[in-house]
Amino acid sequence: MKRIVSVALQSVLVVAIAALIAFSPVIGTRRTVKADTAATPPSVTVTGTGKITVKPTIARISFGVFTHNDKSSVAQADNDALIAKITTALKAAGIKEEDIQTTGYSLQPHYNWDKDTDKSVLDGYDMNHNVSVTVRTIKDAGKIAGLVADNGANTVDGISFDVDDDTLEQTRLAAIDLAMANARKRADVVAKAAGRAVLSVQSVTVNETGNAVYSQTAKMNAAMDTGSAAQAPVEAGTMDIIMNATVTYLF
Repeated sequence: MKRIVSVALQSVLVVAIAALIAFSPVIGTRRTVKADTAATPPSVTVTGTGKITVKPTIARISFGVFTHNDKSSVAQADNDALIAKITTALKAAGIKEEDIQTTGYSLQPHYNWDKDTDKSVLDGYDMNHNVSVTVRTIKDAGKIAGLVADNGANTVDGISFDVDDDTLEQTRLAAIDLAMANARKRADVVAKAAGRAVLSVQSVTVNETGNAVYSQTAKMNAAMDTGSAAQAPVEAGTMDIIMNATVTYLF
């Protein structure tokens, strides 16, 4: 009998403890505690510019041969003969075949307006062949321009200047270095004013704003109009290679 009473008392005690846990605001309630996260450091975005001025290393001469004939085949044959003559002269002057490039080629009928019949009348065929020549020695540009004119080119558009691919790429890389250094200087000024210091780079975007060329092409055009292309003064001027670097820094 005593054993039965003891077991009953133990059961009541277990139920009481369970009820106490369930209803206690301290023990029975589950609380979710979030860990503190580090605050994101502030950032600043600046754009740095790098500019390097170089002298062009190559010249490009654009010229064309125009022929006209009552027969399209003759107009084309005459034109091809003149282009072949010019090409032979260019190669003899040291211009490589890969530096002679056709930029335009057209053969089309030519019409005149007949006032008597009030109609367009076929007046033969026009043949145009346009070519670009790359001259890799700047001082020879005037001589080459005169050469193409002397050998049959009847339209010479002048001379433009550029930088060869290898020089251009090396100059761009150097300009990027300058742009990044300029961007860092600006970021340091901002960080210092805010009482902080630059910690790291978050992102970088690099782009080229274009190449500004300063030359004397107009002098060459004027000389060609007077028939003295070979003696025309050729001044390549300079070229600005400009790179921008937009950088976001954390500080």
